[in-house]
Amino acid sequence: MFQHILLPTDGSQLSRETAAQAVAFAKSSTARITALYAKPSGRMENDGDLVEPAVLERMIIGGDTKAKEYLGFIKKLCKDAGVDCTLVAVVNDTPWEAILDVAEDRGCDLIFMSKHGRSGLSSLLLGSETYRVLTHSSIPVLVYRPSEFDAKRRKDKAQKQKKRA
Repeated sequence: MFQHILLPTDGSQLSRETAAQAVAFAKSSTARITALYAKPSGRMENDGDLVEPAVLERMIIGGDTKAKEYLGFIKKLCKDAGVDCTLVAVVNDTPWEAILDVAEDRGCDLIFMSKHGRSGLSSLLLGSETYRVLTHSSIPVLVYRPSEFDAKRRKDKAQKQKKRA
């Protein structure tokens, strides 16, 4: 089945939960993992002019530290599970492009990622890295959604139905 999984991370709690699921999946498939963190470059193009320079500078300086922390978490998960793991940190202001580039360059046959669950205006304004990967990838993409997202969706749906009644 799948032999080489790309696992992008942004260090969030959801990303950590996704990593744990991806490692379990890799172990059951005897696949190896390439873990990816895309660090911002700091160029003031496009969305960069919406961020204060001091904030952007802190993001860049902290990028290496974040990369070590986020990728180190995945490395430990893989080591504990006996899954072969390679760590990759790249500089790229468009994470979805970094994900596709690394997956292709490293010969990955699956991209395993999560969906942050943004909806409505925030999804429209912020976009979805997962959506962009899904629509641009020629490599299969497995999207992990924790059960609490489905539970929240069901609860919201039930509340809407109550209001209508």
